[in-house]
Amino acid sequence: MRFLTLLAILFFVAACSKPTIQANVTAFYTPELNTISGKTISVKAHPAEKESSLEFISYRPKIAAKLFLVGFEVEEDIPNPDFIAFVSYGIDGREQRSSTTSSGPTFGSLGVGVGVGRGPVFGGVGQTYNTRTWEEYSRFIAIDIVEAKTAKSENPVRIYEGRVQSVGRCPTLAGVFDQVLDALFEDFPGANGKTTFITIPWDGQC
Repeated sequence: MRFLTLLAILFFVAACSKPTIQANVTAFYTPELNTISGKTISVKAHPAEKESSLEFISYRPKIAAKLFLVGFEVEEDIPNPDFIAFVSYGIDGREQRSSTTSSGPTFGSLGVGVGVGRGPVFGGVGQTYNTRTWEEYSRFIAIDIVEAKTAKSENPVRIYEGRVQSVGRCPTLAGVFDQVLDALFEDFPGANGKTTFITIPWDGQC
């Protein structure tokens, strides 16, 4: 019985130690988002200079797949899509973090004696502290879905604005892109005008 209890504890600790990605997701959208079924959409980079980058070329099909699953018809080469999804992404900051832990009391080698009727007396008792420092990076993906016919105007008509931000030790978005994107589409379109906290499983490889 004690062995089974210990085994259960080990499984619980192992489950709790699995790496995850935590992300904050915020979305705003209009009622028009409820009528997107069958509407065509193209995925574009913002700023436009990223359009030809190999990084965006690798991200585009992943974003397109998510948009298809929520109801859009994704078409990259048609001249007049109904909507355009403008995507921006990257690292927008880093911050140094530290943590201090105690390793327990330390007994000095001197000042050891015997007190009358009390046993050994130890001197030089202190506390040992260990401090770790590391950097955490703020990774983000932003998607704005606009009516294509208004995309080049000064005030394009948006039907959806989605933002996801994740803070962690991985210094590149590429290492966690799939998980951060999953968080953004976890409950698409999400609560309008609200920020939700999403946890996504991760293999820990950056």
